[in-house]
Amino acid sequence: MTYRPATYRLEPLTAAQARDILGWQYPEPYDFYNPPPLLRPDEDYIREFLNPEYQFHAVLSEQADFVGFCSFGLDGQVPGGTYDDSALDIGLGMRPELTGQGRGASFFHAIMNYATERFEASALRLTVACFNTRAIRLYEQFGFRTERTFQEPASWVDFQIMRRDLQQ
Repeated sequence: MTYRPATYRLEPLTAAQARDILGWQYPEPYDFYNPPPLLRPDEDYIREFLNPEYQFHAVLSEQADFVGFCSFGLDGQVPGGTYDDSALDIGLGMRPELTGQGRGASFFHAIMNYATERFEASALRLTVACFNTRAIRLYEQFGFRTERTFQEPASWVDFQIMRRDLQQ
């Protein structure tokens, strides 16, 4: 049997998909990534997802199922980290019930390909919670290396900033 990785496509996130994300619930220890308690109306959060500055995109399966999202730019940065303009920041999330099933490599590959084709970046950058070793291993397989670590001031969670330089 020949292994054929899943293929995904990206398109701009819709309001319905943003609303869907607000209901996602990850199990421990990944519950850190659960959307915050809705202290504001849903529409405020949805407006943030749809803010063009954050470049949110839906990641869709071959069957057009909404399997996750990504963002390009400022949304990928975490408070407390030190960032410059030398890399494109990427934020991402996979639907909770799809995590841990070996889909991460093809999911992330699609996001990376889109980023390198769509944006003129000399490097890609990710910020990931240090406890998320599953994601860190995946990013390392794609050539990302840790630049530095820091603690997010509100949650006291340790994060690492990872970077991959692109060939020009």
